[in-house]
Amino acid sequence: MRKSEILSAGLFTAAYLLPVCFSKPVPANEAIWIEGEGYNTSTFVETQGAGSWYHNDKITKDLLSPGEPGVSVGDWHSHYTSNNYRDSGTATYSLTVTEGGSYSWWIRLNPFRNSNGGADYSYSIDDGTWQDIDLSYVTNRLDLVDPGIDIRFIAWTFGGSIDLTPGMHTLKVRISDRDGADEQGHGGIDAIAFTNFPWAPTGVVRPNPNPPAPGPDDWFMLMAGPDRHSPDSIIDMSHLIEKPAGKRGFLKRQGKDFLFEEGTPVKFWGVDAGMTETVESQRRQARFYAKYGINMVRQHPVQSVLGVLQSGGRSRQFDPAKLDRWDRWFSILKDNGISMTWSLFYPHVITPDDGYPQDLYNELPDKGAGKSTSGVVTMMRELQDAEWQWERALLEHVNPYTGLAYKDDPSLAIVEVHNEDSIFWHAPLNDLANYNNGKFDRHAAILGTMWMNWVKRRYSNDGNLIVAWGSGRRSDDSVDNPKMKMYGAWEMEADGPRSNKSREKKRMGDFIRFLAELQRDYYERRQQRLRELGYKAVTVTTAWKVGGPAASAANLWTDDAMDAIDRHNYFGGGAGGHNIIAGLVSNDTHMNKAGRGILSSGFWQVEDKPFIMTEWTQKPPNQWKAEIAPLFAFYGIGLQGWDASYHFAASRAFMGNGWPGMRSYVTCTPHYIGQFPALAFAIYNNHFEEGDIISARRLSTDDIFAGTDKLQQEYGLVGYDENELLAHGDTPVEALAVGRVTLKIKDGQESSYLSELSAYWDRQAQTIRSSTGQFTWDYGDKVVTVHSEKTQGVIGFAGGRTYDLPGVNVRIGRTPFISLLFTPLDNRPLIESEHILITAMAQDKQYGTVYNEDGTKLIETGGPPLLLEPVQAILTFKGAALTSVNVVDVYGVPTAQQVERTGNSFEIDGRYATYYYQVKRLVE
Repeated sequence: MRKSEILSAGLFTAAYLLPVCFSKPVPANEAIWIEGEGYNTSTFVETQGAGSWYHNDKITKDLLSPGEPGVSVGDWHSHYTSNNYRDSGTATYSLTVTEGGSYSWWIRLNPFRNSNGGADYSYSIDDGTWQDIDLSYVTNRLDLVDPGIDIRFIAWTFGGSIDLTPGMHTLKVRISDRDGADEQGHGGIDAIAFTNFPWAPTGVVRPNPNPPAPGPDDWFMLMAGPDRHSPDSIIDMSHLIEKPAGKRGFLKRQGKDFLFEEGTPVKFWGVDAGMTETVESQRRQARFYAKYGINMVRQHPVQSVLGVLQSGGRSRQFDPAKLDRWDRWFSILKDNGISMTWSLFYPHVITPDDGYPQDLYNELPDKGAGKSTSGVVTMMRELQDAEWQWERALLEHVNPYTGLAYKDDPSLAIVEVHNEDSIFWHAPLNDLANYNNGKFDRHAAILGTMWMNWVKRRYSNDGNLIVAWGSGRRSDDSVDNPKMKMYGAWEMEADGPRSNKSREKKRMGDFIRFLAELQRDYYERRQQRLRELGYKAVTVTTAWKVGGPAASAANLWTDDAMDAIDRHNYFGGGAGGHNIIAGLVSNDTHMNKAGRGILSSGFWQVEDKPFIMTEWTQKPPNQWKAEIAPLFAFYGIGLQGWDASYHFAASRAFMGNGWPGMRSYVTCTPHYIGQFPALAFAIYNNHFEEGDIISARRLSTDDIFAGTDKLQQEYGLVGYDENELLAHGDTPVEALAVGRVTLKIKDGQESSYLSELSAYWDRQAQTIRSSTGQFTWDYGDKVVTVHSEKTQGVIGFAGGRTYDLPGVNVRIGRTPFISLLFTPLDNRPLIESEHILITAMAQDKQYGTVYNEDGTKLIETGGPPLLLEPVQAILTFKGAALTSVNVVDVYGVPTAQQVERTGNSFEIDGRYATYYYQVKRLVE
């Protein structure tokens, strides 16, 4: 994608996606664009020539604004000072105003800041008072170097609103060395824009005062600026979230459900989110989340924010500045009604001050300020104790902004032992089982001795061991041998150990039991310590899987030691892994097989425990990612009765643009957070019934320690992969579209059962109706219809088809793939509702994005802006006559623009350049 292509594309910018109250009305729209290098005078220190920092050949200047012919040269205006030369710089610009009135202005600059350097920016209009430019709101960030781990990047930030009279004006922008910065001050300005009409920047697309009228098929640009949180917004769900968080007491587990201490049941619709830097940005962030119906934030991991405990005085302490920032963030979330989940470690990092034996410490991998304990923490009590020392220090700390120790604060809802770690995972079990491969040799020797001692406690002597293991006993197996064969994760295959399936099943089953008891003891001891400390809320072990299917059930048994079960799952993505790059795309869809992919995590729901998923997403550049948020809400939280959702991940206080940051994990984009208001409203108002248990799988401990996969997991062609799961024994993934699917490992319980699925599953028609009657999954046509009394919708490949829902008839036009949701905002049945929100999503892409024909290859990534395909559909509402249908902007504020209609029928399409609509009627 070239700048010239963007500037000449004539894209439909749909200004009415921004709030109509963004600025005062003016006689005519006016836009003023100023190049950063088009200054009148400047005292910036620019380092030119070979060896310069901002002007060398490594900077991708094609990402900068192309400049003005005869005025500027498609560069930017940079400022750089070092220890030897530290001073501020001021650039002066002229602008001519024609119309006059209130103008919003934006500036594209380098917002880098840290303790070693960066800059503070301020501005002055017509030699007036200097005012700070808020760098907490930055959007459209692009790296100017490749690779992008560098301080040379560019982003837009909102300058504010200014009243300007017609005529000439002067703008001064000052870059100052940051207070407390140790090394250098630097920054740069690429472009400045003033508008007297609603506009927000996207890449180097300039504001168009008079955009052409869009047509029905035209994709439209997302232009989202700062949210003014208008009281007129119809997507603001913050009123459904009680404030402060913890108002009803500590979160508790009651059987399979969450409820607050005073008895109110609760579901959580949350996100993983890091905190922004300043108090104002944290407040903006929390308010933004609450608006979109988010009532839970998972901090992952907490230690990455607070760091290791520091030595000083009589005890080790947290860094005071980091701790204060953390305390403030926690209190701001609490004030906004948002509870917190702590993912404490990923992994726990120790230093020599933790007292771990030096020879063992040296063997651990380097990580940050110390050493990683990943994997081996599950076997080493000394490392578990080090985790606890860190955790206890934080739980006992009194937050000055709340006045409570964290252990006593009910807004701390869930504490997780650590993230994605299991003794049964490849790392480090494969290395430990090898004994002597130069990686964990000392730890392997310890584990081997523990294995020997376990065998001796269980069998007493070699005679009993021979009887137990029979022909599977190896020649050197003995209750006195500290180097008996151990199994790597890769050896734990479904039908027994890879090396000797016919004879060593019992032997490997015992090894799995040994590891499982070791890991479960770790969790039980942590649970006991938390309760003895006085922590009253919910506990979770981790959310990780195993390396071989024979250990799957055993791993779940260890997780059952705490209050709730947690899992992670991801779908889609492409060649870039965590990032979006050109190359192969995993462009599959959930719609072609009911219950597959992310939803298949429901197979790990324990019958009598709450179930949560603290990480999930369908990763771009997958083209169908708009499907998963409603599927998760409706089938997961609704039908399956899951208790908490955390989309991965959000760390912004605003809607991102393009594919934000070219990352695979972003909540703040329309396909995710744009659908959250409709989904949160349905969840919090209980629009969906929980299904009865359709499949109860019940195993004993002897079953799970038999050395084989008693769950009988069946996978597709790819093999042992969570997204290819087809069935557990006689329970297919399709059962998850019928009713609840559960698993329990306990001795002495009732037998398993599977209800007759044919009552709900028409295999010939390729449709599955939920046991509640509220959902139908047509996996032949790849469409889900939602037909509850209140929330209704159509999701999937519905182009060219008609769907008759209880409250509305939907005829889809040429849009091949949609997520079309109807939400009765007065919480009445849709057919009676007087106030309805329509959320209409289709595909998205960046400008210049090119896929191959079937979307399995991303040829060109393109770049901002984000383009949204309009949903084209004819909607006919049942019930009383409609009184109005309005276009709603990206902030949820209804605009004055009406949708053309005939009676209760109207057509939505690209002419309206929006994904929200408001429908009103008066029911007598």
